[in-house]
Amino acid sequence: MDRTSKRLLLLAVVLALAAGLGMYYFLASLERKAVIEHTEEVVVALVNMPARTAVRGQMVAVVRVPQGSRHHGATDSLGNVVGRVTTAPLIAGEQVLLARLHGSGQDTGLAFDLAAGYRALSVHINERIAVAYLLRPGDAVDVVVSYEPTTGQREPQSIIMLQNIQVVAVGPETRHGAPAPADAKTITLAVNPEQAERLVWAEDYGSIRLLLRAVTDNRHSTTGGATERTVVGPR
Repeated sequence: MDRTSKRLLLLAVVLALAAGLGMYYFLASLERKAVIEHTEEVVVALVNMPARTAVRGQMVAVVRVPQGSRHHGATDSLGNVVGRVTTAPLIAGEQVLLARLHGSGQDTGLAFDLAAGYRALSVHINERIAVAYLLRPGDAVDVVVSYEPTTGQREPQSIIMLQNIQVVAVGPETRHGAPAPADAKTITLAVNPEQAERLVWAEDYGSIRLLLRAVTDNRHSTTGGATERTVVGPR
């Protein structure tokens, strides 16, 4: 076989391969188009998740299912699922229903509204303590404690002990912005463990008052507290 024949044969082989690859990609594109036209995306669980589980990215995935088989309460977006907390168990392989995640409008209880590291603590209130019952869930308050030292020669003192504490409930009312019930006897605050200890001590061994903060006020104030000397003494 001369050089020209070899070149022609090589060219024929190359053209045949190119035609084959072209046909393969053409058929693959038709298959992908058919899959897209006859299927839809949905988020499914990859692992079993008990109730009250924070959903992480590796726990879920988007898969394609036959058109019309996605549950009307499911979603095709991981952004609607990741970071939320389950309110009911999820089984690996099942479609993730938004109704089983906190924040979908169902009453799931106060524990789902608390940030990590915080506890809900209730204190007794009356009209004087609770700013004439004008406090509402979602408000922020400062806590003033008045107490009489049991040691030394120190005089009774009032001082701001906690600042910018979130109100999560007034009586049984937890809806943000909802008016306080007329018969509310407690207010529930979101506090960390150290704040909880101080607040329990203040209520048990002293007396507390709540100061309502402006909505946009997140500043921390430093005060020296008030005693008989600082209140009635010369300024």
